[in-house]
Amino acid sequence: MPLSKPAGEGVCERALSATLAVILMGMRLRFGACRLCLGTCALGAGLALGAGLPGLAPGVAGAEENIASLHASFSPDRYGASTTIGFAFELKTGEGLAPPPLKSLSLHMPAGLNYTTTTLGLAICQPSELQAKGEAGCPTNARLGSGTAFVEVPFGKESGHELPEIQAYMGPPKNNNMVVLFYANGQEPVFAQLIFTGELVPASGAFGASLNTSIPLVPSVPNGPPVSIVKVETTIGPGKLVYYRKYHGALVPFKPLGISVPYTCPSGGFPFAADFLFYDGSTAHATATVPCPPPTPVHGASHHHHTRGHRSRRARHH
Repeated sequence: MPLSKPAGEGVCERALSATLAVILMGMRLRFGACRLCLGTCALGAGLALGAGLPGLAPGVAGAEENIASLHASFSPDRYGASTTIGFAFELKTGEGLAPPPLKSLSLHMPAGLNYTTTTLGLAICQPSELQAKGEAGCPTNARLGSGTAFVEVPFGKESGHELPEIQAYMGPPKNNNMVVLFYANGQEPVFAQLIFTGELVPASGAFGASLNTSIPLVPSVPNGPPVSIVKVETTIGPGKLVYYRKYHGALVPFKPLGISVPYTCPSGGFPFAADFLFYDGSTAHATATVPCPPPTPVHGASHHHHTRGHRSRRARHH
């Protein structure tokens, strides 16, 4: 896309114009990924970079339509059970290309999830330690889950690359709310160590809480256009976790308890939703549903069972 250059434009202005041209080209063409060499990025650094890159300010006219899809799961999906919550999303433009860089994500989770019985996050991971030392900077008992991500960059020969490892840790609480630190650790051929901070805030209606996560800009090369996140799969729960506690002077492994599935299920299933905000000001929305668990007979009274939209006998006794 040709860019006009006013007479007397300085070196800085020419550099910014060239960067804008690359960004705009990358938003319209499906280029591949090349080897990335990214330093550790915290949220503040990412936002500062966003302020310095033209074409990424919110509210830019002519932002393209984006399409999002969302998948959610409970494992196990059983009334009252300690569960691992899985969620995955995929993003693309209306033309099927990589979306603009993602700025924030709000994941809305169904009402009735029991957060009071979980033993997840018995320790706290400090963001500064995570940034400086990676996973070695966080206690094992601060782990909450794991996953993967897939990113694309606006140049190279291949379509994109996977960040094969995302770890979720319990961070210091904010405003008495639970904080999740997502740490993305990319290896060959994508090198990136990134921290995304999510805060679990109360919600209303069909949703009991929302995990609001800020995404820093991830530069592909120094002063170059940022990568686009196109797919993420992750979990929050005890599925693959092992914690340790002291018993008679020795460390003993144990499985933490996860967030509990509600004892009642709305008609149609447990609702999830996600709202996405991109750095060019565009947005996307997606919904998903976890099916209601099958009815489970109550011990000693097989004719009583869990049903959609009704409290169980067991639930009334709590």
